[in-house]
Amino acid sequence: MSSKCFYCERVFVNGDRKSKYNNLEYHQECFRCSTCNQPIKQSFYNLGNDEYRCSDCQKKLEVAIKCARCSQEIEDGSYIEYKGEPVHANCFTCCSCKQLLGKMLYVEHEDQPYCVPCHMEQFAQACAVCKRSFPPGTSTRKFGDQYFHIECFRCFHCGKIILTKNYVINDDQQRVCDMCSSIS
Repeated sequence: MSSKCFYCERVFVNGDRKSKYNNLEYHQECFRCSTCNQPIKQSFYNLGNDEYRCSDCQKKLEVAIKCARCSQEIEDGSYIEYKGEPVHANCFTCCSCKQLLGKMLYVEHEDQPYCVPCHMEQFAQACAVCKRSFPPGTSTRKFGDQYFHIECFRCFHCGKIILTKNYVINDDQQRVCDMCSSIS
């Protein structure tokens, strides 16, 4: 007994080219993509219920991941996630100098990434004594509207670093540690 094509139900005759999948036989021209209706020639996806999709249609239907910076498709699937959005590694750059940030520490300012040197140069608070900027994560002291490195926050009389909140401001608006204030 000759077998039949599952799709068209015609009997196979000598010379017919067959495709076989899940123990079902098809004429090659009957094994078609359920999306574009073209004969499937190479790889395909099984959609269930004896329906199949060619790899070209499957690629078109897959949601393309696009870079949040350049809006181009991320084809290799490799990207950096920044603020919950995919970004090409080559697009994740400092907003100022355009240096790649993928493998380095960066700081955000107004929702934009900056390399540490650019951020320090453009936006970082500076010490009121030495005028050097504070790198990210640096502990500081604040007095009034001024910021100080811990090592720069010193007594104006003895020069010792003031580590506690126990200091006074004299009549000349100078910081004086407890020990020096008790001598004065």
